[in-house]
Amino acid sequence: MAYITVETLRSEGCPEPPYSASMVEQRIALACSTVDQMTGCFFEKKEGYVITMDGHRHDTLFLPVPPVSVDAITSVVVDAETLDAEYYEVLMSEVPDGRFNPKLRHLTSTWPIGKSNIVITGDFGFVEPDESTPPLIINLVTRIAVWNLPKVGDVDAQRASQIVEESLKDYRYKLADPSAIGRGFFSDPKIDNLIAMFKRPAMGVL
Repeated sequence: MAYITVETLRSEGCPEPPYSASMVEQRIALACSTVDQMTGCFFEKKEGYVITMDGHRHDTLFLPVPPVSVDAITSVVVDAETLDAEYYEVLMSEVPDGRFNPKLRHLTSTWPIGKSNIVITGDFGFVEPDESTPPLIINLVTRIAVWNLPKVGDVDAQRASQIVEESLKDYRYKLADPSAIGRGFFSDPKIDNLIAMFKRPAMGVL
């Protein structure tokens, strides 16, 4: 599901014509994908989402994506055996915002060493308490969707922008380049700072 709608971009100055609904929808899809890719997270609720992790003989697992709440994990399977819920807890404080570094702690032991031996299922996503997309992410996606969009009065740029498929593919390739991401790809402080804010920390950072 997209984090914003066509109407969101219409209100930001993308009228039809010249920006068709199809073009706007593709810009939105690309912007949402870019945000997920560059932050290492997603910002909608995904029910029954499965996370597979390695055990490292430590009592804490650093989750790659936050559950929608501390009670949203429905199953933890360790070495093919289901662990009772009373033996683990989600660490996700309100202050500071624990969604940025969610953890799953074993209450009676450590997570046994193994490769992909821990399977966690539940409702996951970096969302607000009402399970909506965070306002700052909506702002970020909107900014990226209209980033470098040709002005309405620029006829030559409008003609070039009609090659939606080719330009979007090239755009996606550049955004996926890790070296470009590390330098602040957009050269727009508002966009780059928001990406930096939501970018997942290195696993294992407390």
